[in-house]
Amino acid sequence: MNFINRPENPPRNVTHKVFYSKVYSRDIGFNIYLPPEYHQSDEKYPVAYHLHGWIGDESSEIGTMEKIYANRRSITVFPNNSPIIEAYENLPVESMIMDDLIPHIDAEYRTEPGAEGRSVSGFSMGGGMAFYYAARHPALFTSVTAYAGTYHHYYNRGFSTVGAAPDMARALYEDMMREERYLEENNILCIVRQNADLIRGRLRITMHVGTDDILFCDNEILHLYLEALNIPHNYTLFQGVGHELQGIL
Repeated sequence: MNFINRPENPPRNVTHKVFYSKVYSRDIGFNIYLPPEYHQSDEKYPVAYHLHGWIGDESSEIGTMEKIYANRRSITVFPNNSPIIEAYENLPVESMIMDDLIPHIDAEYRTEPGAEGRSVSGFSMGGGMAFYYAARHPALFTSVTAYAGTYHHYYNRGFSTVGAAPDMARALYEDMMREERYLEENNILCIVRQNADLIRGRLRITMHVGTDDILFCDNEILHLYLEALNIPHNYTLFQGVGHELQGIL
């Protein structure tokens, strides 16, 4: 496994860096995009963090996401949030990002302070992580965008919706509500309910998923729960698209 993964051909204005993680006691790699005018001004910029999918690393999605970050006026950070790191060290990636990476970026770059200047997004595993972190730490982020997020690990140990037929989503959701699985500690729905008043109207939530995605029910259940709690969110379905980032951008 590698903690540092430099891209072979980084997109324009993207630079690979490392930061020292006190949580892991080692350097961790990340890519950072700086808007073209960053070095010609003294302005502060909002920061968008993007978390990669299960088999990725800090360099695996910088090309695919270029159409997003290259068209907005913000710093974009791609950290190595690989679950391999977490399994190897038995330390949480969440603490590494919250306690090490975010303070490092704020100290090293001209960033807008506070939640209003910070957003998080992710694909697949990274999408689930992004939503989970934003729901757990609503004071840190102003928006979250989840691309085909993986949520079944956060719903209940052993509660898998992977590959379930799309028309089973409501039945699976009702089963979870009936058995009160959503009240279990660290269940993402429990965290949403506990922080509902902090999230509602303050955290901009966007969810994207393809109708042919094996994680469709994962996303539909979270959508149904947000609706039940009257938490505003944008939920976009992409007809005929499977589990692919390119297809939903």
